[in-house]
Amino acid sequence: MSEPDTTLERRYERLLALFPPAHRQKYEDEMIGVLMAGSKPQQRFPGLRETANLVRCAVWMRLGGRGAGAADGRWAPAAAAFGLVATFMMFTFYAGVVSAWTAAAWRFDNPLRLLPSFWVPLLGWTVAVVFAYTGWRVLAATGAWAAALCGLGLAVRDYPRWPTTLVDFWWMLVLGVSAALALTARGRTRPWAGLGVRRTVVVSLAFALLALLPVVEVLLAVVTPDGSTGAFGGYNTSGGFGGYYVSGIISEVSGLVLVLLILACLLSTAGPVRRRLLAMAAPALTLWLLVPPLFNGFIMSSQQFDPPVLLEPLQWAFLVGLPVLLFLGGAGLVERGERHAYLIGLGRAAEREALLKRAESS
Repeated sequence: MSEPDTTLERRYERLLALFPPAHRQKYEDEMIGVLMAGSKPQQRFPGLRETANLVRCAVWMRLGGRGAGAADGRWAPAAAAFGLVATFMMFTFYAGVVSAWTAAAWRFDNPLRLLPSFWVPLLGWTVAVVFAYTGWRVLAATGAWAAALCGLGLAVRDYPRWPTTLVDFWWMLVLGVSAALALTARGRTRPWAGLGVRRTVVVSLAFALLALLPVVEVLLAVVTPDGSTGAFGGYNTSGGFGGYYVSGIISEVSGLVLVLLILACLLSTAGPVRRRLLAMAAPALTLWLLVPPLFNGFIMSSQQFDPPVLLEPLQWAFLVGLPVLLFLGGAGLVERGERHAYLIGLGRAAEREALLKRAESS
């Protein structure tokens, strides 16, 4: 075999490494033969079309598509579970804001301001939540993508005037896109395939109660003699009911309990699902933790200028590139760790079998 053929075959093998191990063990030699037979003389790199086709097929099989082994279809249940949880988080935020505004308009005769930037994403996330329980993956993914892209489009539209808003809510935009990707990748898998029926019910009820807390805060808000409003047992917030939640003891205590309950359900899932949930949640979670301290100087300085200071290319590279790298790195670590554990298990089984044979022979 000539040097170009050897180089091309090695690169094909790297692409086939994306496929599940069971599939490679059975079909790798045959696939290499077909790919090499269809290559051109002196060809050194796989073609763009066949590379895209191999990657697409490998991802499909990794997510539990037809042809994947039982051990290789672990991403689809995790994607279904993460899609439901992330979609519920987005729905809870928008539902809380819209319902609080509506309740405040009814109780305090405030003007009802249902801005399209809130009710349009709310409609999309509502569709995504409802159909996330069903096998109608197209409807669930369509609702999620419509809501995620709407939120992203509005943030980009307002970026020249309010760049700090985009920075503050960037982690939510990433979470929304992650939810849409998860609902797209889950196929027809239902969320209880990864969470279990009981955990799915508990998580759903907890998120439903979280969405109702802002309404309860509005209905129990205290009206002081000077006309200002405060949360029951809590404190006033800037903007009152005109923008965000009024936080009081109900939200602080009940909300914390419900969040801890959701986390307990997620952490008690099976190991393969739990590891993949962490890999999918890592981008948004890391941005939520890192962006406030790292971009504090930008947020403080940008507000002092007119027009405001905009993000630099390096900051954009951080915001866009970090989530992608975190997910790819997390997914790679999960696959590598489980493959290592699988090989260790095979070695231990071989040792036990050898010991049994030695004991029988003696």
